[in-house]
Amino acid sequence: MSLEQGILGFLSMKPMSGYDIKKLFDMSASYFWPANQAQIYRTLKELVGEGLVELSECAKGRTVDRKVYAITDRGREAFLETASKNCVADFISHDLFLLQLFYSGALPAHEQSLFIDRQLENVRSLERRLLENYNKNYAKFLNTTGIDESDPRLQSALFTHRWGLIKCREYARLLEEIKAEIDQRVK
Repeated sequence: MSLEQGILGFLSMKPMSGYDIKKLFDMSASYFWPANQAQIYRTLKELVGEGLVELSECAKGRTVDRKVYAITDRGREAFLETASKNCVADFISHDLFLLQLFYSGALPAHEQSLFIDRQLENVRSLERRLLENYNKNYAKFLNTTGIDESDPRLQSALFTHRWGLIKCREYARLLEEIKAEIDQRVK
């Protein structure tokens, strides 16, 4: 997936502004695909240039113009084509923590144990953030996208939420096992 696909996905739900798209990223996808406002606006401009998105309305605001974008038929086709494909490479990522863990054996055992403790706290913090974000933003997500609870697109968004929680919980479980093994060496 790319930022382009994320934006096309949100616009496939309904036309919206770059600000609305940013809000949706923040309330639903930021833990696996963060995007800042500048990236979103730059990408929207590129998508317009490629004919995948069009400016559907522009209203004068108090501080800035509010531009609403809509996905084109060509954009919907491109989105659906990409959304239905995946491969092993999609699951391979550059993960700094795994690189650090790989080399953490060079640390004294007590420092390696502290390193694992810090990562455990990071993972637990992310799990708390996911739960808080869901509780805070579920209704806002429905309102912003205009979809209802029976919509399969909501169900697939909820799948990613469950994936994130499972990932955090399983990482924590594995980190606790690793820490126990390291702590055995310290004794």
